Amino acid sequence: MLSYWSKPQEVVDIPPAPAGFMWPYECEQWRKEQLKGLSHEDVFELRARLDELDQEKGHIVANAWLVEVVERYQLLNKISVMRPYVQKEAERLAKRSRQDSIEWLRGVVARLRFCDKMISELDGAELSKWAETKRYEFESGMYGLLVNEGRAAVLKWVEVHLKEVGVSFRDWDDEDKVVAMIARMITPEWWARQAKKQWRVVESILRECGEVHNGASPYLSKWGLNKFRKQQKANAEFLKGWEAVNQNDEAFTLEDLSSRGVSNPFIRRGELMARVRGTEELAVEMEHVGYFLTLTCPSKYHAVRKNGRRVGKFYKAKCPDPRRGQTYLCNVFKRIRSKCKRDGVHFYGVRVVEPHHDATPHWHMMVFGEAAQLKTFLAIFKHYALQEDGHEKGAEEKRYDIKYMDPAQGTAAGYMAKYVCKSVDGEHIEKDIETGRNASAMSESITGWARRFGIRQFQFFGGVSVSVWRELRKIKKDVGAVIKPIHEAADKGRWKDFTKLMGGVFAGRNQTLKLHYSEEEENQYGELVSSIKGVARGVDVYVTRFYDWTIQRVGSGSESSSLKNGGAVPWTRVNKCTGPSFGLRNQPTGSGGGGANVSTG
Repeated sequence: MLSYWSKPQEVVDIPPAPAGFMWPYECEQWRKEQLKGLSHEDVFELRARLDELDQEKGHIVANAWLVEVVERYQLLNKISVMRPYVQKEAERLAKRSRQDSIEWLRGVVARLRFCDKMISELDGAELSKWAETKRYEFESGMYGLLVNEGRAAVLKWVEVHLKEVGVSFRDWDDEDKVVAMIARMITPEWWARQAKKQWRVVESILRECGEVHNGASPYLSKWGLNKFRKQQKANAEFLKGWEAVNQNDEAFTLEDLSSRGVSNPFIRRGELMARVRGTEELAVEMEHVGYFLTLTCPSKYHAVRKNGRRVGKFYKAKCPDPRRGQTYLCNVFKRIRSKCKRDGVHFYGVRVVEPHHDATPHWHMMVFGEAAQLKTFLAIFKHYALQEDGHEKGAEEKRYDIKYMDPAQGTAAGYMAKYVCKSVDGEHIEKDIETGRNASAMSESITGWARRFGIRQFQFFGGVSVSVWRELRKIKKDVGAVIKPIHEAADKGRWKDFTKLMGGVFAGRNQTLKLHYSEEEENQYGELVSSIKGVARGVDVYVTRFYDWTIQRVGSGSESSSLKNGGAVPWTRVNKCTGPSFGLRNQPTGSGGGGANVSTG
C-alpha cells in the first residue's frame, strides 16, 4: 500500500497530473513512466521527495510537483560529465524563474547534441571510432543511393549530412566542388574535425555556468585549459613523428621546420614587435599623430562582472559566446572603415584582441594618420562604438577609450609590447593586470581561448604585405639590383624601410612586389589549387620555394637529416591533411601510411 493512500487529499489550485485522482496502482505506474530513463541516484532523490509530499499534502500535489521538476532531471541525465556544472546553474536560474531554467536547460542539451552523440562524449578513442562509423555510414549510404535512385538523391544525402554537422555549402551547381566535398566527407578525419569544432560549445556552456571568470578560471575554463594542453601535447608528438622529404631525398622533421617559422612564439613575438616599431617610426617620419584606442562589447556580451556577480542582460540575450562578441567588434570596425573610406579619411595601425576575465573579447588598437584626418576618424569611431546599446548605463565610460600618443611619455611600441607579449607567451611581463595572476600562466589561457573560439589575435590595417616580407627573408643569395634594397630591408628586419620601398602605408594593391603563385594542380580531393612560389615585380619573378615536399612518418622512407647539419632549406608550405580512403571518382589516393604527395611548395 502506498504511503499517501490514507492521507486526506488537499484541494489546491494547481494543474493536475494526468488526472486529479488516481488509484494507487495507476499512480505508481504513471510515476514509473515519468522516472523512466533517469539515473538510480535521481530516482532515489525524487522518490524520497515524493514520499514527503505524499505524507504532507497528498498524491495530487506530489504528482504536480513531479510534473514541474522531472523534465529538468531528464535533461540533466543526458549531459553526462557536464552535469555538475549545468545542474548548479539550472538550480540558480530556477530560483528566479523555473521556466527560464527549463528553457536554458533545453538549449544546453540541444547544443550539446552533435549528430547522434553528445559532444562531451566525443574524445580520444571514442571520437576516432565515431568518426569512422559516420564515414562508413555516409559513404555506403551514398553509393546505395547512387545505384538505386541517381544523382539527385545523392546530392540530397550530402546536403542533409552537411546540415547535420553545421557546414554551409552553396556551390551545388559546381560539380567539381561537390565532388571535392564528397571526397572529404568519406574520410574519418573530416568528421573528427567537425566534431572538434563543437568543443567550443562545451566551453561556452561552462562559461554560462560561471566557470570562466577571475574568481574561478580566467579567460578559459579548467576543462578548456586541460583540453588545450592535451591538444598541444598531441601536436608536438605529431610534429616529432612526421617529416617532410623533398625531391633530393632531404628530410626534416616537422618539429624542426615549425621551430623556424612564426609558429615559434619567440619568432612570432619578434616579428610582431618589428612591425609595430617600424610602423611607429614611419609615422614619426611622416609627422603623423597616433592614438591608443580600446573597443569593447555591450554589457549583454559579458557573462560575469569583476565582482563575480552574473550579468542579467547576458541571459536575456541568449548567452552570446566569445565568437559572437568578436563578430560584433569586427562589424563595428567594418562600419568605421567603410565610413572613413566614403569620407576620404585615411589611417593605419594594428589591433590586438584580448579576452576580459570572463572570456568576452575586446580590442586594443594603435592608430596613426594626419592630425586633421584622425580628428574625423575619432568622431566616427565614437559614433559606431555606441551605435548598439549606446544608451545603457556606463556606455560612455566603458565601451571605448581614447588616449593620445604623447612621445614624451613613451613609445607606441612600448605601449603595445605588453599586449603582444601577454597574448603570445607572457615573456617580459611579471603580472597580468586583468587578473593579477602570473602573466606566463595567463598567456597559456589566452592562447587556448583564441584557439578554441577561432579568434585572430593580431591584425595590421593599412601598410603592406607581410607575406612578401616573409618570402623575401627566405632568399639567402644575390637577388640582383632591381629588388635588392627591398630584400635587404626585409632580411635585416627594417619594417619602416620595407614599407616605404613597397609603396608606403597607403599603397594598397599598388605595392612594388606581389606574391607569385604556381600553376594550378589537383590536390587529393580533385580541386585545382595553387601555392606560393615566390614574389614578382611585373613580369619579373623571384622564386623563393624550390622543392616539392612529401609528408611521411619519420624513418618510413628517406634517411632523416637535421637543419643543423646542412645548408639552410627554404621554409615551405606543407599540407598535413591525409587523403580520403576513396578519391575523386573512386580512384585510390595513396594515403593511409606511406605518405601523400602535396602541391609544389
